[in-house]
Amino acid sequence: MNFLRDFSERPHGHSSRGIITNYFGSNLFFKRFIMGDWVKKAEDQEVSKLVNQLRIEPAQCSDNKSPATICGDDCEPDVADPAENSLLIKILGKGLVNTKLSLDIQQKNPNSPLHSVKTFEALHLKASLLKGIYAMGFNTPSKIQETALPTLLADPPQNMIAQSQSGTGKTAAFVLAMLSRVNISLNHPQVLCLSPTYELAIQTGEVAARMGQFCPDIKLRFAVRGEEVDRSKKIEEHILIGTPGKLLDWGLKFRLFDMKKISVFVLDEADVMIATQGHHDQCIRIHKMLNPQCQMLFFSATYDKEVMDFARLIVADPTIIRLMREEESLDNIKQYYVKCKNEDGKYTSIQNIYGCISIGQAIIFCHESLELP
Repeated sequence: MNFLRDFSERPHGHSSRGIITNYFGSNLFFKRFIMGDWVKKAEDQEVSKLVNQLRIEPAQCSDNKSPATICGDDCEPDVADPAENSLLIKILGKGLVNTKLSLDIQQKNPNSPLHSVKTFEALHLKASLLKGIYAMGFNTPSKIQETALPTLLADPPQNMIAQSQSGTGKTAAFVLAMLSRVNISLNHPQVLCLSPTYELAIQTGEVAARMGQFCPDIKLRFAVRGEEVDRSKKIEEHILIGTPGKLLDWGLKFRLFDMKKISVFVLDEADVMIATQGHHDQCIRIHKMLNPQCQMLFFSATYDKEVMDFARLIVADPTIIRLMREEESLDNIKQYYVKCKNEDGKYTSIQNIYGCISIGQAIIFCHESLELP
């Protein structure tokens, strides 16, 4: 079993008061180091040289095959849950990551010219939303935001399939679009936002609550496990954020709201939602119940070819924003693994790492809770 270790260097000068969700359910046994103000000190210690002394190799085996394609007792990679990986990245990368990578934009609708903005004022947002954006610490749009927001807020609404690295502001972009589309004079759900897990749904909801803190008339509700509803009454909240199963129950099984009245449908972590069999089926059922004029927004950090092809089939005339495959990983996150013979070998590897590298903060994820003590 491999022991994975990620060095995550947070960009200097970026901070956030975002809520951190502690989650210890990963199928991987790995360790991620969060570097803050002490990045310079770690660099002075020649981290890379010390890592090489520990015989930590890049994420490949000796025959140059990727871990995902190798079987056998000598090299058995753990398979991570994509949704849990996404949550981990969001937890560790609280601040925005500046990216200079160019986005590949494919405009499917020739009648809607795509342009970018350099300030939030250029979007002509409601004053209350603009105030919420600045209260969150956003001063200027990030790369994905300045490219995507004009299309997300266009009238008539435009569909979008967007890809950008984790930590670059994707969630804030589609949350702003969600809040902007709400008609407060209508007391029924108008926006659906689907996430693959409870934790990711809660994080998206927290972003929406903070961005809309000066919009008291916009009502938001979570559709996640533990959230109960009165089945004798219709749901009146404008925005529903949750997991596919719960939203399918509320909308189809109990008919607590009319799917045909939804004006914005957001699929967060779209690659996970489409590639995971259970979520895939649920998302398709929800999609079929929506109005053809509903704005479709698919966001993710990665898209496999099969997932992208499928997304194009169900999203009509989308604007597609994506990265080149080799640009999907952030430069400030380095990944290594240590090949361990047994469980004791993992602990020895941790001791070796702590023995030669100063660690400011660390999170260790275990396969089972029994491994924690």
